[in-house]
Amino acid sequence: MKLLKPAWVHHDAKQIFSVDIDQDCTKFATGGQGNDCGRVVIWNLQPVLSEKDEFDEAIPKMLCQMDQHLACVNCVRWSQNGVYLASGSDDKLIMIWRKITGSSGVFGTGGMQKNHESWRCFHTLRGHAGDVLDLAWSPNDIYLASCSIDNTVIIWDAQAFPAMVTTLKGHTGLVKGVSWDPVGRFLASQSDDHSIKTWNTIDWTLSETITEPFEECGGTTHILRLSWSPDGQYLVSAHAMNGGVPTAQIIEREGWRCDKDFVGHRKAVTCVRFHNSVLCRPMPDGQKKLQYCCLAVGSRDRSLSVWMTALQRPLVLIHELFEDSILDLSWGPDQCLLMACSGDGTVACLQFTDEELGERLSADKMDALFMKLYGELYGAGLGLGSKTSVATADQSCSYQSEALALQTSALPFPLPNGALERRTASTAQRPISKQTETRTKDGKRRITPMFIPLNEEERAPASIASSSGTPTVPAAIERSHATTPTECAVTPRMPEPLVSSARKHQPAAAHRRQDRTPFDTSQQADFQRSHKTPDEHQGTTMGPKLNITASAKSEFVKTALDYRLLVQNGHLKTSHGMLAKVTASNNGEFLWEFYVGSPVVNVNLCAKYCMLCSLDGSMRLISMETGCHVFPAIALSSSAVHCAFSPDNSLVGVLTECGLLRIWNIAGATISLAAGCKELLIKHGAVVQFSVTDQGMPLIGFPNGNSYSYSTSLESWLVLATKDAIMYHGIRGTLPRDEDLVARKFPLLSMQASSQNYFVLGSGMELRKLESWQQTAKILFIDNQIKLCEALQSTDELKHWHTMQALQLSAYGSEKRLRMFLDELLSNSDTGISTVRMGWLTLCQHLSTLFPVSL
Repeated sequence: MKLLKPAWVHHDAKQIFSVDIDQDCTKFATGGQGNDCGRVVIWNLQPVLSEKDEFDEAIPKMLCQMDQHLACVNCVRWSQNGVYLASGSDDKLIMIWRKITGSSGVFGTGGMQKNHESWRCFHTLRGHAGDVLDLAWSPNDIYLASCSIDNTVIIWDAQAFPAMVTTLKGHTGLVKGVSWDPVGRFLASQSDDHSIKTWNTIDWTLSETITEPFEECGGTTHILRLSWSPDGQYLVSAHAMNGGVPTAQIIEREGWRCDKDFVGHRKAVTCVRFHNSVLCRPMPDGQKKLQYCCLAVGSRDRSLSVWMTALQRPLVLIHELFEDSILDLSWGPDQCLLMACSGDGTVACLQFTDEELGERLSADKMDALFMKLYGELYGAGLGLGSKTSVATADQSCSYQSEALALQTSALPFPLPNGALERRTASTAQRPISKQTETRTKDGKRRITPMFIPLNEEERAPASIASSSGTPTVPAAIERSHATTPTECAVTPRMPEPLVSSARKHQPAAAHRRQDRTPFDTSQQADFQRSHKTPDEHQGTTMGPKLNITASAKSEFVKTALDYRLLVQNGHLKTSHGMLAKVTASNNGEFLWEFYVGSPVVNVNLCAKYCMLCSLDGSMRLISMETGCHVFPAIALSSSAVHCAFSPDNSLVGVLTECGLLRIWNIAGATISLAAGCKELLIKHGAVVQFSVTDQGMPLIGFPNGNSYSYSTSLESWLVLATKDAIMYHGIRGTLPRDEDLVARKFPLLSMQASSQNYFVLGSGMELRKLESWQQTAKILFIDNQIKLCEALQSTDELKHWHTMQALQLSAYGSEKRLRMFLDELLSNSDTGISTVRMGWLTLCQHLSTLFPVSL
C-alpha cells in the first residue's frame, strides 16, 4: 500500500467537502468552497499515481474548474455510466454536468486560465428549500437521490431531468446522507433526528425507521454519509454510539438487526464507503474462494480506517491523516484506490495492490450472487423486473453452479454471504460461533469477533508494503507529510450495466423492462425518458443571479459552443458614468471587445450573433465574427430577463421584466411578433423557460409546470402544459423513443416534457391502475396536440401526433370516430401541412384493411 497526498490538489486553501473517482479511474472530482462561490474541479488521476506524469508538463493536472454554484458545494457524484457529474450545494441547487467538445476558460479569470476539458451544466435541479448535503445515483442511473437540511429527500428522474419522481418526507431533522441498495429495493437516509429511514423504491413508502444505535449520540457532524455493502446484505451508518463509544453501526438487511458495529475511532464517524465490488481470494484447498467486503471509515478524529469483513481488526489505520475532519471517501470502481478529502482543503489517496485487497468478482459472478441471494426480487425495486422470468433452464443451472463455487467459510464480521449460508446451507459454519459477546453497563450487546486470517493456514494477516517498500502489518500508520507517487498504469473500462453481459442475448422485452419506473408501471412504452430542451445551439436564456446596479461592479460569463463572453460591469469609470466591457473569445482566442454605457444584465449568444441586454432596457445585437452592430440599439420599457435565439439562428426574442415579448427576424431586420404576457406573470410568477422556434413561435414555462405559446391569429396565449392528470397521462404514454428527435424537431413536446416539476403529481402513484377514463382522455389529449402543432406550424411533430391518434383510435376508439379522423386527414390540404398529411396515405390504407372505412 502507498499513501499519496498530492499538494497540487486544492481549492485555493478553501475547504473540500466531497471527492469522487470517475468510473474508468482516469479522473476524479472534488467539490467545496471557491472564491465567493461553490467550486467543482475535475482532476486528472494519472499524475496522482505516477511521479513521472506528475512532473510532465505536457500532462494536465486540473482538467476543468466550474465555479457556477453560488455557495459551497457539499457533494459531487459521478453517474455509473460515467457521462454525468452531479453536484449539490448550499445554494439549494443540484447541477448536472456533462462533457462537451473543445476547451474553455476558468470562470472569473477573464480567459487567462484555461480548462483542458469543457464541462457544461445541462440541467439545474430546483426543489430543495435548504442546503443540499448528499447525492446518490441509483443502480443503472435511473434515479438521482438528494437530501437537504429542509428535512426531505427528493428522487429525481435521471432519464427526464429536471423531473421529480417524489419527495420523501418523514425525517424531523436535517437529512445528511443517502445511499441506494445495490439490489434496487431500498433507499436509506440518515438524519440529525437520530434515525436512519429505509424507503421502499416500489411505491416510495417508508419501510423502516432505525433509532436504537443513535439514541446516545450527542451533537452532530456536518455530514452523515452511510453506505450499503456491494451485495446489499448490510447497511453501515455514520455517527452511532455504543456505551459512549463512537461506532459505525452495522445494520443487517434481514430484519434490520443492529447488534454489530465497527469500533475504534475516538470521535464521531462522519462517512463510510464500501468498495464497489465483493472481493475474494483463493482458500488453501484451491476449491473455494473466500468472499468478503471492504469498507473505509472516516472520522472527526482525523483518522482513516479500512476494514475487511474477514479480519478482526482494521486492515489499515492511519492516525492524523489530515488537519481536520474527514468529510468524504471514494473507491476507484475498477482499481485498488481509495481517496479521502478533509475540511483542511486537502485530499489523500491510498493505492493498494490486488494481493492486498483481493480479486474483484466479475460482473457475471456478481450477477450469479445476486440471483442466488434475491432471485426474482433482484432489480424489481427499480422497475427492472424479474430476472428469473426470462432466464432459461440452462442459465439457471449455470448461475447455481457459479454461486456454489463462491461459497465462503466462516467469517467473523458476518459477511453478506455468511448471512446467506446461515439461511440456506445447514452444513455451513455459523459465524456467530466465531465471536464472543459481552454486555455493557446499560445492558447493550458488544460483539467481539475472534480473529480469523484470510488464509486459514496462516496465523497473521497479510502484510502490506508501505510507500517505502517496507512490509508492515495492518496497524496504525504514522502520518506521512511528503510521499512520492509511483507509476501506475490505469486501464479505462466502462462499467457493465446491472444486468450482466451473460444475458444480453435474452429477448428484447426483457431489456425494455429496465426503462419502466415504479411510479407508472401501467405504461408499456419501450422508450427512455431523458428528453432535453433544444438549447445546445445557444447559451442559457436567463441572466446571472447577481444584484446588478448602475454603480456597482459585477462580472459574469456566458458560453455556448466554443464561444465565451466575459461581461465586466463597472469596468471603467468616466466623467459621464461607468462603462461595461464585454470580451469575446473562441477556444481561448481573443475575438473582440465591446463597451456599453449601461450595465449588462443579460446576454445570450449563438454561432452567429450575441444579444446584449442592459439595465436601462436597451438591447444590442452583435455579430460574433466581427463584434459590430447587426441592429441599431433597441430600447424597451424594462430590461430583458430572458433572451433566446431560434435553432436556425434566424430569429432572436426577448422577454422583459414587465412582460413585453418581442421576436425579430434578423436577416430582414423586421419584427416577427410583438405581444405581452403580464397577466401570466401575475398568475404564475417568473418565467423559468423561454425559447423561440424556427417558425417564430415563443415557448415560455413557469415554475409550477405550466407552459404557453402565443397565437397571432387568435391573439391569445395557447396552453401547452399544465399539471393536471390528463396532460400527465397523455404525455407519459406518447413520448417518442428518440430523445434527439424530440430536442431537434418537436418543440411542443420538448417544452411539455421538460417543464419544471411536471411529473410531480402527488405521490406519483395515482395513475398506476388503468382506469376507464384514461383511453378517452388520451384521445382528447392527442387531438389537442394536433391543433397545437398546426398553430405552431410544427410539421414534423404533427406527423407524430397523427400517427399516435390513428393508432389510439384503431385500438380504443369507435369506428365512427376513426372514420371521421381518416376522412379529415385525407381531405384537408391546408398550405404548409398538406405534404405531411398526404404522406400518411399508406397508414390510412393499412388501417382500412382492419376497419371498413371509406377512402
